[in-house]
Amino acid sequence: MAKNSSAADRRQAAREKARQIAENDARREKKAKTILFTSVGVVVVAFLTVVGFLIFQSMQPVAGPRNYAEGTMTVAKDGDELKAYTAPGIEEPGENPPPPIAESPLGSDAAVVTVYFDFQCPACKAFEDTHGKTLNKLVEEGKIALQYAPVAFLDNASGGNKYSTRAANAAACVADSGQVQRYSDFVMAMFAQQPQEGAEGMEDDQIIKIAEDAGVDVSAKVEPEDSDASDVRSCITEQAFAKSVEKETKAAFDERGLSGTPRVLINGKETESFREQDPQKFPLEVLRAAGGN
Repeated sequence: MAKNSSAADRRQAAREKARQIAENDARREKKAKTILFTSVGVVVVAFLTVVGFLIFQSMQPVAGPRNYAEGTMTVAKDGDELKAYTAPGIEEPGENPPPPIAESPLGSDAAVVTVYFDFQCPACKAFEDTHGKTLNKLVEEGKIALQYAPVAFLDNASGGNKYSTRAANAAACVADSGQVQRYSDFVMAMFAQQPQEGAEGMEDDQIIKIAEDAGVDVSAKVEPEDSDASDVRSCITEQAFAKSVEKETKAAFDERGLSGTPRVLINGKETESFREQDPQKFPLEVLRAAGGN
């Protein structure tokens, strides 16, 4: 009888021990799940916080350079100098845009030639080589307004150093400094020394040298809102307007009908005459738009 009782006690003790082990295992599993869910929750919250911050950042306004409106620089003659204006059709000119072209000596009937270009684009260089001097001459003669629309979508064609963006940023720096008279000279000089497509783009010090050779005062003051750059030189090296370049490039493709460069418009209407074999067709079309003067 004692033996049976002892065996029963052992079985009871074994069952109790098994129960305790099961309870301990359950508690450990519950604790592990709690830690796991807590960790996942922390990660999710952190992820959502980062995503929310990035969305918030993307929704913040990006300030462009002075004398630009929607990423473009429109120049026209006023007396003995060139001045910046806002071209017709600009829907969001910014907080302090240049005066409308209607206030220029050309008036509300001004012939406006718009040129979209990428500084790394070989076809844009060909356009500049063929028609750049003619367009600048017509501007100097007070016959047309020229709207420069630089974009940057060929960074991958510059050996990885984002030459398209840095070149467009440099042009924005010149504009922000108020050197409207030198802007077209800088654009022409940049195309004259365009790097070969696929090769490494020019470095900042080379761009600065081109600007100086084009008559740009690289010590002239700039006032970018999103950078500590204080002059054209530091504006170029710090890429003070790179975000603005990126924003306006995206808008050009997504909202303004751009599909490639060069893209040329005369009074808001797209033209292909510059692609003709006869190099006189495009200038003649521009002159007709200007009233044949």
